[in-house]
Amino acid sequence: MRKHLALLALATFVHAGAWAATYTFTGPTYASPLDYTAPCSAGTCANFSTAMRQTGHFTTNQPLPANQSSLDITPYLTSYDFNDGVTSYSMNGTNTLLAKAMVSTDAAGQIVDTDLVFQRWQTASHGAADRLSYMSVNFASYFNRPCVSLFSPDICNTFADDGATSHAFAHGNGGWTSDIPGPGGVQSVPVDNPFALLLTATGLLGIALRGRRELLLKK
Repeated sequence: MRKHLALLALATFVHAGAWAATYTFTGPTYASPLDYTAPCSAGTCANFSTAMRQTGHFTTNQPLPANQSSLDITPYLTSYDFNDGVTSYSMNGTNTLLAKAMVSTDAAGQIVDTDLVFQRWQTASHGAADRLSYMSVNFASYFNRPCVSLFSPDICNTFADDGATSHAFAHGNGGWTSDIPGPGGVQSVPVDNPFALLLTATGLLGIALRGRRELLLKK
């Protein structure tokens, strides 16, 4: 009984952490940023440049499923960290919110399209007439946007950009790469042994078998 409990505990531990996956985005440099009109008339102003680009990554608790169209990945996310050259958007960042998180994948589970939108408020009030940064991955970045109305608490839905707003278009040859853990070598496993299949999928069947042998020797 003890050897079965030990193997079960190992499988639970392995399964809990082995499937995390990280997806990284690197966008093209901005081609023609649009600056704010000086002097800065409202909020805190900043400009983008042609040396800047959108970059970032997010981590999920398991690899994204294949052949998805506009999948809401919010339940999968464990962390994210993006930057548009002016503003950083982090899951644990102050006044930072994920407004939208939709992803499409191909047959291999790789990202082929996204609708990821981040917002970072300049103030803690997060209300109409307040200003914020806005990043739509592989589309556009904005800084110092005035919010007109909210879609939900904290998330701005409509904007009225003015002379104090700057932005840059990011759509182009940006792309995604992934770091998805896979099996640690091919193992021959009986198909009627789902426990062994689980351990093989996590790449640690050999470790489990060694543990089982040691437990048997101790009996």
